[in-house]
Amino acid sequence: MLDLFADAKRTAHLCGVGCGHHTSRRTALKLGLAGGAAAALSGCVTTNRATGQSQLTGFSTLEDDRKIGQEQHPKLVEAFGGEYENPRLQSYVSRLGEELARYAEYQEFKYQFTIVNSPIINAFALPGGYCYVSRGLITLASNEAELAGVVAHEIGHVNARHTAQRIAQSQLAQGLLLGAVILTGQQAVGQLGSGIANSVLKSFSREQELEADSLGMRYMSEAGYDPEAMVGFLDTMRDHSQIEAEKRGLPADSVDERNINATHPRTIERVQQARTIAAEYAAAGQVVNRDRYLQNINGMLYGDDPKQGIVRDTVFIHPDMRFRFEVPEGFTIQNGANEVVAQKSNVKAAIVFDADRSKSGDILTYLTQEWGKGVSMTDTGRIDINGRPAATGATRINGLDYRAVAIQGEGDRVFRFRFISDPAQTSGLSVPFRETTYSFRLLSAAEASRIQPYQIVVVPISPGDTVSSLSSGFPEGKFSQAAFRVINDLKPQQALPAGGRVKVVVGGGGV
Repeated sequence: MLDLFADAKRTAHLCGVGCGHHTSRRTALKLGLAGGAAAALSGCVTTNRATGQSQLTGFSTLEDDRKIGQEQHPKLVEAFGGEYENPRLQSYVSRLGEELARYAEYQEFKYQFTIVNSPIINAFALPGGYCYVSRGLITLASNEAELAGVVAHEIGHVNARHTAQRIAQSQLAQGLLLGAVILTGQQAVGQLGSGIANSVLKSFSREQELEADSLGMRYMSEAGYDPEAMVGFLDTMRDHSQIEAEKRGLPADSVDERNINATHPRTIERVQQARTIAAEYAAAGQVVNRDRYLQNINGMLYGDDPKQGIVRDTVFIHPDMRFRFEVPEGFTIQNGANEVVAQKSNVKAAIVFDADRSKSGDILTYLTQEWGKGVSMTDTGRIDINGRPAATGATRINGLDYRAVAIQGEGDRVFRFRFISDPAQTSGLSVPFRETTYSFRLLSAAEASRIQPYQIVVVPISPGDTVSSLSSGFPEGKFSQAAFRVINDLKPQQALPAGGRVKVVVGGGGV
């Protein structure tokens, strides 16, 4: 769990407060060293088998790619909620990926395809053949060819060795490659540590994305899929991103940093170029396989997994840990792997919630001596929150006001709120933040057992069905019709087809 104030710079970003930067003489010297390293890298440029282009990969070999992927795979899966436990769907995705990988240039890699248990729309890859799609992305796709396009695109990143390229550029910037040559003559890959996973999730360059698009369309067309499906899915992702931005009160072109539009930026120009590439690979007899796709996703989880906690408008509920709380009206909740963050557009404030273990056994001691150790806090004291012992205190760091609340759970478990705000807005947020604090309560076993997840169910369109009636089970409130349209590839104002099948949402009871 995060320390109370160790992430002050990060929370400043959450609240929309900028941070200053400067360049020191030491940095300048480091850049000079990197410049010297460039001269030593003439032997580190290779011709990529997939793209035919020369690329800087440092001292990273194909074996290094495999080792990096193998080492980072469990970390990345854990960061995205673990593997989605649906053997039938996982087998389907694995078979699809293996068929596409048959056409990849680097057959030395043992390709592996994993569905991560996250509702966020995302896909990514690790070096050495490790490819991932999120459960949310599978929900969004409308046919097998669209999913094939996403998976093939990630195989393209693996074969273009884009991550190896990024690693080499990072090493060059830090002077690591030159140091490795001078000191040991050995590869520098081992110095990178856990930073690889973070590197993978940063957006690739426009050129790298185009390379992955081109390679992906090559693979999917050779496997018999219509490459135009990749272009269509780009449009669907853009529609989804616009709906999500509107839900959060943000401009339509805003990008959620957690989803595929952040890690794989899709400009209009790129979509147009992708359409041109698709035309080159189009051929008679190519398929989309919508019916087979719908059959395989029928019954899959939609939205949050109760095991990770679920969001219902302004309420967050965790059936497994048995608690719930409510954030102020207008705040949007984002459920992360280690914390829950709620924010409101145009307000420099955030609510951060997580859990920890206490060593002291006393909640006020925990607040002041463990969580807030070394921090000068004011207005500290004990409070009672729906029968649970709790403690609170305040401080100001880096120009932001922090109100910390620690609530005693069962045993040594502690639940924690951080209310962070711009000092100019702290007073106006005092009551809403207090209401959130006192909305926290534990759930009984019976209450927790009644909470059910949402599921995707594929149904035939019957006479009399409307977008309104078919979207009634979606949990997106006033955005439910838009959510129904986007996961069924229906544009705004487009009429519902007279026949066929669509995805609807059912369940979600007990909240």
